[in-house]
Amino acid sequence: MSKLRRKLFSQNFLHSRKLVKKLIRNSSIGKNDLVLEVGPGKGIITEQLLHKSQHVLAIEIDSYWHEYLKNKFNDNNNSTLYHEDILTYQLPSLPYKVFANIPFSIEGKIIRLLIDAKNPPEDSYLIMMKEVAYRLSAPDRDNMFSIMHKPWFDFSIYHHFKREDFSPMPSVHAVMLRFTKKITPLVSWEEKSIYQNFVTSGFGQGQPIAHNLKSQFGKKNITNSLHAIGIQKDCRPSYVSLELWLKLYKILHLGVY
Repeated sequence: MSKLRRKLFSQNFLHSRKLVKKLIRNSSIGKNDLVLEVGPGKGIITEQLLHKSQHVLAIEIDSYWHEYLKNKFNDNNNSTLYHEDILTYQLPSLPYKVFANIPFSIEGKIIRLLIDAKNPPEDSYLIMMKEVAYRLSAPDRDNMFSIMHKPWFDFSIYHHFKREDFSPMPSVHAVMLRFTKKITPLVSWEEKSIYQNFVTSGFGQGQPIAHNLKSQFGKKNITNSLHAIGIQKDCRPSYVSLELWLKLYKILHLGVY
């Protein structure tokens, strides 16, 4: 494989088996779980997942590491190794969980692949850049992404890494982002696309929320609905909490005050 192609696939691998074992031990993964691992590389995470779960689906695009893993786990019966691109891989139709150290270069694409899947994972643990993980989880104030996805998922920062935990050492700080599918969603799965389109319209192009929604629902209807739940008509979308977004959605789409 050319140096350029290997560089595109490059990852920063964890080197402490003790740390990996601790992370997996404290996760929700159990002996009855099907687990998807993206970019297993040297297999240090795979080793521990095999001890804790029922079956591991390991997706490796890099030909070098694919051959390495094939030889390493050749005699193992509770893992399946695929030489594929996760972005075109057909995700499981059965319930599954994800635990992976994903390439920083495509972490956003992988998150969206999983979270927008027809059958999203029950629980996911992904190593990624700290800045991106905090933006997605939005622990302090919700943003468009979190408002669009928190009705169905809980987000949290599962672990903060030291740069020295990786080889080669990354130039950025990394964390493990966890997102778990809610047992009882705040909006039904059948309404997911309707709700997300509503939020997209509400955010518009940075104008106040009343301005963005008036063409769809009518100026008077929007004014009355915002007033009913305590949102100022000149309020920007990013300053409206998830709770109020849900209330506004129910008023305008379901007529529930």
